[in-house]
Formats: sequence, structure tokens, C-alpha cells
Amino acid sequence: MKEWTEVLADREGLSEEEIHWLTDNQERRSFAKNEIVVHKDEVDSNVYILTKGIWRAYHFKNGEEATAWFATPGELVFSVWGYISDEPSRLSFEVMTESEAICLSKEELHRHFNSSIAMANLGRRMLENFILLYENWLMDLWKKNAFERYLTLLDEYPEVIQQIPMKYIASYLGVTVQSLSRIRASLNEMK
Repeated sequence: MKEWTEVLADREGLSEEEIHWLTDNQERRSFAKNEIVVHKDEVDSNVYILTKGIWRAYHFKNGEEATAWFATPGELVFSVWGYISDEPSRLSFEVMTESEAICLSKEELHRHFNSSIAMANLGRRMLENFILLYENWLMDLWKKNAFERYLTLLDEYPEVIQQIPMKYIASYLGVTVQSLSRIRASLNEMK
């Protein structure tokens, strides 16, 4: 499994030096399983770089939890509403396994981004990569069925499949736990 710095470099197109610019002398925090990092309707403008563990974001749909995404080491996690417009989050962020993250305040990031053209370009690239990830996620949601989305999750986030309870994976796929069991059974039959 790749180190979080390698994943961050790959996903965000960052050099080792840029990762150090972002993370050196920043607050490192530990989080307990089931801890809520960002509550729905709370303003949180921080950006977290997950260095250990798995997080998920969820909201309530028809009275039930619906998982929007999972995050693993090397990923940037932040409330788009809080970071961009200082508005309350529409999602809650929950720690699924004991975790560690580097917490970057919006103010600190802006100081970095305002310090040089190189840092401003770094901020622009990070935002561009976030937009690409979001659009890919939307396209998967619109174009793929639950079986295909499960295969994508299995390929991109095998640790989620291995460590997270089925009910959260099912809510991410938009299916029942029973349907997820059938998907997994059909996949096993194909092997």
C-alpha cells in the first residue's frame, strides 16, 4: 500500500517539496473511531490531509444515512461550503477507523497561496484536481449501475471494502445491504 505522501503526490500532482511546504509545522491531529469531524450545519473552513485511517461523508436522505464519499490516506478532506464560502456544511464527516490528519486552516493556506506564484499555482492545481475528482464521481453516479460502482470502489478503495461495515458501503452505492450481498455473491461466482 502506498504511503499517504505518495497518494497525495499522485492525486494532486504535488512534488515532495510542495508537500513539505503544505505540511511542515502544521497541526497534526488524532481522531477516534466514530468521531464526527465536521457536523452538518457547522461551518468548518479547514482542509484536512488524511494520513491514516478512513473517513466518510454522509447526509440524511428520506430519514436514512446516505454515504456521499469515502476518504483514505493521502486525500484532501474539506467542507466545500465552509472552505469556499464560510457557510455551514451540508454533510457530516465521520471517522470510520482510528485516524490521523494534518489540519490546515483556510487562513494558513491563503498565506501560503499568497506567498508566491508557485504556491498560488499549487492552490489552483489542488482545486482543479478536486473538480476533476468530483466530476468523475458524478459521472460514475449517473452512468454506472450499483455493480459497476462497487467494482470501481473495489479497485480504487480496497481498504474501504475490507474495513468498513457493509451498511455504509451499501448506502454509498444506493442499495440495500441485501442487494450488496447479492452483488458480492455474483462477483464471487465470476471468479
